[in-house]
Amino acid sequence: MKDLNSKLSIVSPTQIQYTLFSGGAPNEYTYFHNMVLNILREFPKDLLQLEDAAGYYDLLFRSGLSRGINLYLLQAKLFAGDRTMNITLFNEYSGLFNMDLVKVFFIDCSISNHEQIGHLVADTSFGYYTIIDDADEENRAFYNAENFFADAQGLIKLLQRDLPKINGILRREHDIEIGTFNFDINPKVDELNPFYPTAYSHSNYFLLNQILANDWLKKHEWPDKEKMLMFTKRKALIQLDQATVIDGLSQVIRIKEPAVPIEPLYPPIVIIAPFHFPKYKKLVTNPFETKRQKMLFRVSQTEQELDYTYMVNEDVQRELQSDVIGETLSGLTQRLNFVDYAGYLHAQLANSPMFRMPIMGKSLNMDLSHFENAFSTRKQAIKKIETIGELMRKKMMIPELKEYLEERNGQIVFISDLPMEWLKMEKYPLCFTHDICRIPEFNFSSLMNNYIHNQRLAFQISSDILQRTLIIHCASEDDHDMHRYFGGISAKQMAIGFKSVFCKTVDEIEAEVHSFKPDLLIFDCHGDFDGKELSSFLVVDGKNKIRLTGEEIISRGISAPLVFISACSTMPNYGYVKLLSDAFMQAGAFAVTATFLPIMMKDAAVLILRLLNNLKQQQDKVIFSNWLAFVSHTLRSTLISEAVRNIRSKYKLGKEIDADKVAKILLRLMIFDTRVEVLDELNAYVKSIIPEADIAFENLDHEWLSYTTLGRADLIKFELWLKAHQNINEIEV
Repeated sequence: MKDLNSKLSIVSPTQIQYTLFSGGAPNEYTYFHNMVLNILREFPKDLLQLEDAAGYYDLLFRSGLSRGINLYLLQAKLFAGDRTMNITLFNEYSGLFNMDLVKVFFIDCSISNHEQIGHLVADTSFGYYTIIDDADEENRAFYNAENFFADAQGLIKLLQRDLPKINGILRREHDIEIGTFNFDINPKVDELNPFYPTAYSHSNYFLLNQILANDWLKKHEWPDKEKMLMFTKRKALIQLDQATVIDGLSQVIRIKEPAVPIEPLYPPIVIIAPFHFPKYKKLVTNPFETKRQKMLFRVSQTEQELDYTYMVNEDVQRELQSDVIGETLSGLTQRLNFVDYAGYLHAQLANSPMFRMPIMGKSLNMDLSHFENAFSTRKQAIKKIETIGELMRKKMMIPELKEYLEERNGQIVFISDLPMEWLKMEKYPLCFTHDICRIPEFNFSSLMNNYIHNQRLAFQISSDILQRTLIIHCASEDDHDMHRYFGGISAKQMAIGFKSVFCKTVDEIEAEVHSFKPDLLIFDCHGDFDGKELSSFLVVDGKNKIRLTGEEIISRGISAPLVFISACSTMPNYGYVKLLSDAFMQAGAFAVTATFLPIMMKDAAVLILRLLNNLKQQQDKVIFSNWLAFVSHTLRSTLISEAVRNIRSKYKLGKEIDADKVAKILLRLMIFDTRVEVLDELNAYVKSIIPEADIAFENLDHEWLSYTTLGRADLIKFELWLKAHQNINEIEV
């Protein structure tokens, strides 16, 4: 490796491009994709790993950059032209996002144009291929068998064979070269990363292999069936053991002081919390009618115990044969595996550990369905949130996972349709103690596209983010309350530095966004959801029935890298598929903050101004490392502000409550190790002034619990933090 210990490019020629040529329709995920995403976990993402996997891991940490498998999902039929046209089209498309020399192809045996794809692979300078499920002899003849591989070890042997030619180009065009492949990193590597015969452990095993290279040194072997039984009851604990190893390795390479004291100590953990889609019957053309069909559907919606065993009802077991039940559960397992494979890709981006919770459904449905209707009081809504949070902990979280998370100073990426922010820990919901972002689970295309978007593109928050912030206000002209709050926000434009506009139509919104090209786009308006269409929307003008829908967001390109929606109920959490967050991300957003519930106009306006003022504080100083930390603190700090405001109002206090003291409490809220103590500290301080005063968590309105952040907000770094981190770690990018 030449000069790469001190220099790493955002786009690197040493990355390996993996292209899947399928025979299905766009956004259709088939058995072929399932097979490839499964085995793809065994493969390297960069040539540098083959020289020194541990060194590459260290290099990525010191650079602060995200890197996963460079994945392309393409339909083979797109390359049905002549030979020159096909290779030109392929090179132009892949060249938009990378400069990879090595290109690896996974080919669906069912495609109809093997001749064209075979020529395309042959015309790629360093092109290697495998055919899933094999092809017949006639179609195999279109490919150069010398570049065929059967598994990761086979590909590595081909790369070793061609390494002199690859290095020739790397030296000539980039002044770097790859050294001899070396996988013998640590004599105790098999103790650190043993292979367990349970699918729940495999993603973490292959994530560790990306660092330790033990599976490339010697491919894993499955134990005898007799030995496999001993692992069946330890599936969750094995995952936690593996996560602890990944966490430990992250500390081995953290040898310098952090750029800021409050940055997370560990990499984000990816937790899959699967949920049976509660309105599946609405999506089916012919709903289940016969008794047998209904029974089979109930099996497909089976929940799991904490040890991952399926809980099939006794009446179903009496009605259906065991092999029929087993086959149906096998389909459910395949679906869960799909999510696991996508989760692995997301975990690669930050070298994260993974954990999969048991799948839930009917146990939560009734309580979640209550949020489709308005609660008569805010306290009723908060009580229901607490009920759901406790139920999720009871049904989905083993005690060891709870203890692990309580002690773990790291952010959390949930892949789930559930409001995992509300998961109740000892005293508080998880989002109070931890920074949480989510990626919805049901729309698998969106889950995969989110990964590909973050792998190919990077967005960093510049110091002049406020000058790149656009707030769009929308409401009917006779909505005087909303307009009053609009005016209060708009009046701060000059002092803070953002731009604020009022729009009456979708055309005006489109024009403003395209003209301004914001980095941060804030919508300040009403919102709602449509139970019939299973969609959410923004209300541009309620009186004239003008809405901004997901379809229009996509077709008109209304988006920005960061989107913050200050509107009611824009992310309903009970069986909705046309989500505004998906639309904004399909139009280019990296992260979207939306709302589970209705929000109060005044509190929403105050939160917007707090967010803007907090950004202004970050203009010339390093405070937060990434957008998720910033947004999470901005939201949870409203809890302290609300508590202080309530006490001042109730006891008619003014300067008796010291602003500097409150500021110190807010500072401790920023620190993971002291965050859980903050509310008790505030309560003690208030009691020192008013002994009868009492700040109880359950008595607050908790507007902040209405918000959820979608997308990989943890990967969006502040430029000032990234530069400081790279300088400390002696990296030049």
